[in-house]
Amino acid sequence: MPVRDADGAVLAAVAVFAEVTAEQRRLVAAELLDDAGRVLLESLELARVAQLGAELLVPRLGDVRLVSLLADEDELRLLGLAHADPTALAPERPLHDRFPLQDLAWDVLQDSRARLVADLGPLDPPQRALGLRAGVLAPLIARGRALGVVRLLAARRLDDDDLDLVRRVADRLALALDNAREHAEALRASQAREDVLTVVSHDLRNPLSAITLGATVLVKKLRDAEENVAVIQRSAARIERLTENLLDLAGAQAGRPTVLEREVADAREILEDALALQKPLADKKGVRLVARLRMDQAPLFCDRTRIAQVFGNLLDNAIKFSASGQEVVVEGDLEGGQVRFSVRDQGPGIEEADLPHIFEPFWSTVRGGKKGLGLGLSIARSIVDAHDGRMSVASDHAGAVFTFTLPLAHGAGGEDAPADES
Repeated sequence: MPVRDADGAVLAAVAVFAEVTAEQRRLVAAELLDDAGRVLLESLELARVAQLGAELLVPRLGDVRLVSLLADEDELRLLGLAHADPTALAPERPLHDRFPLQDLAWDVLQDSRARLVADLGPLDPPQRALGLRAGVLAPLIARGRALGVVRLLAARRLDDDDLDLVRRVADRLALALDNAREHAEALRASQAREDVLTVVSHDLRNPLSAITLGATVLVKKLRDAEENVAVIQRSAARIERLTENLLDLAGAQAGRPTVLEREVADAREILEDALALQKPLADKKGVRLVARLRMDQAPLFCDRTRIAQVFGNLLDNAIKFSASGQEVVVEGDLEGGQVRFSVRDQGPGIEEADLPHIFEPFWSTVRGGKKGLGLGLSIARSIVDAHDGRMSVASDHAGAVFTFTLPLAHGAGGEDAPADES
C-alpha cells in the first residue's frame, strides 16, 4: 500500500519493500545451503574443512564467524576464523583465540541447542567494543556426538531466521568435519599398521635367522649342540614375546580387557627369572645387567606370566638402546603396601617431546639412531594398570628410567632389606 503526503505524492511502499527483503533472504539461504553442500566436500583435511565453513557465512550473514571443535573433551580450540574485512583479522585474532561467549558455548554443547544472542554487550563487552552487536551459536552434531560449536558474530541485528539458517549450515558442516576426522583417523591407523609391520618383521627376522642358523649348525655338529640349542631357545622366547605383545595389542584395540590368571607369586623370583632370560642377549651386546634389590620377598597376587612379560619388555627395551660397556640397572624396593621397580639404561635418552607419547601403541621414536615402536612399552603399562599399579618414565640425555609399582598381596608387608646387588 502506498504512503502519500498531504498533496497526494507517494512517499513509500512499505509492503512491497518487506516482501522483496524476505524473498532476498530466502534466495540467500537457498544459495548458502547449496554452496555448503558443495564446498564442504572439497577437502578431507580437518582444519581446511573448518576454514571453508567459516568463509561460507561471513559475506552473507555476518562480519565475523568462527568454528571451534571440542578437543580432548575439556577445551574449545579455534579451528576456523573468517572476517568480512581480512585486514582487521590479524589485530583482532588474540581476542578470538580467547573464544568469546565460551560459557554459553559449553551450554550449547551440553544441551545441543542453538542460541541467539540479541545483545553482545552484557555477555562480551570487548566484542561489543569492536562494533559487533549480536551473535548465534549452534552445535556441531554428527552421529549423536558433539564435535564443537559454530559461532557467528555480526554488526547487525540477528533474528530467528538467522538462527535457523546457521543451525542448518552447522548440520552440514558437522557431517563434513566428522568425515574429515574419520579420514584422518583411518590414515593414522593405516600408517601405524605399516610401522608395526616394518618393525615387527625386522624384529622377527633376526631371531628366525638365528633359529635357522642354530638348527643348521646342530645338524653339522651335534657334539657342540649346547650353545646352538641355547641360541634357538632365546630366539624362540623372543618370538613368543613379540607374538604375545601383538595379541595383547589386538585385544586392547578391540576393547577387550587384559585377562589375568592371578596367583600369589614372589616379585623377586619373577625378576630374577627375567634377568636370567635376558642375560644372553645382554652378554652378546656387551651390556651388564645389575640388580639392586632391597627386599627378601615381595609377594604379589598377580599373573606371574604377565609380570614376567613386563620385566621382559622393559629389559629388552633397555638393552636395545644400550651400547657395549654400558649397564642396565634394575632396582627394587618395598614402599609400604607396594613394591617399586625401576629399569634404568645409560643410552641416549628420550627427547622431552616424545615422553608424553612413549606408552602410546605404534608411537615411533628414534634414540641414538635406533628406531623404537613403543609396542612393548604400551603393553607393559597396560599389564601394570590391570594389576592396579602405575608406570612412568623419566629421561635426560644420559639414559632413561622406567618405574612401576605393584600392590603387595593382601596382608603382606615387611621392612626394606639391605641391597642385594648382582
